[in-house]
Amino acid sequence: MKVTFLICLVAGAMVFGACTNAGNKQGNKEDKSADVIAVPFTDSLTKLLIKRGNSISTHAQFAFQKALKNAIETGGVEYAIRFCNTKALPITDSVSQAYKVEIRRLAKKNRNPANGTDEIESRIFKDYIMAWLDGRKLYARIVVNKEGQPVYYKPIGIKPVCLNCHGVPGKDIPPKTAEIIAGLYPNDKAVDFKLGELRGMWAITFPEYEIVQHK
Repeated sequence: MKVTFLICLVAGAMVFGACTNAGNKQGNKEDKSADVIAVPFTDSLTKLLIKRGNSISTHAQFAFQKALKNAIETGGVEYAIRFCNTKALPITDSVSQAYKVEIRRLAKKNRNPANGTDEIESRIFKDYIMAWLDGRKLYARIVVNKEGQPVYYKPIGIKPVCLNCHGVPGKDIPPKTAEIIAGLYPNDKAVDFKLGELRGMWAITFPEYEIVQHK
């Protein structure tokens, strides 16, 4: 139970140098461009990327759970909470690098400000909220960003275990847990959720594609 209640705490800590030499920058840009595939935004590509996004998001969640379990076994619950605060981003980065994508978990009511949404993402999340309020089934989707890259989005709902760190402080969240979270995230907004509400959404960017023709 201690392992699972901390899983949702990781949600508050997710998002991702540059060379100073001008010549190196130009070389990196050329190398990157050579790896980009220019494609039209077709139904077949959408289905492919949704399938990949589902697999990657599952892998990322598994990586968090495994790391949390190891942290608890190493130093107990309090150590694991602080471990999440400093190690969630490196875990996300390692999965991102393995799949050559950029993985983020976004939320309007975020724990870490780095997980906030921009204008486009806010509209996407609002669409999910409205669909959820209407009782409609929620699906993952692919949206093209300002750079012409396809991005996978999938909503994240509040499950019973999530209430232990995203529910009502003093009711769902134990006082000691609330105290530690408040110390690590003084501007925390990710509380007072109810069972089944939408917590946020996955955002996985596929930089190897450049969409050259929209639907």
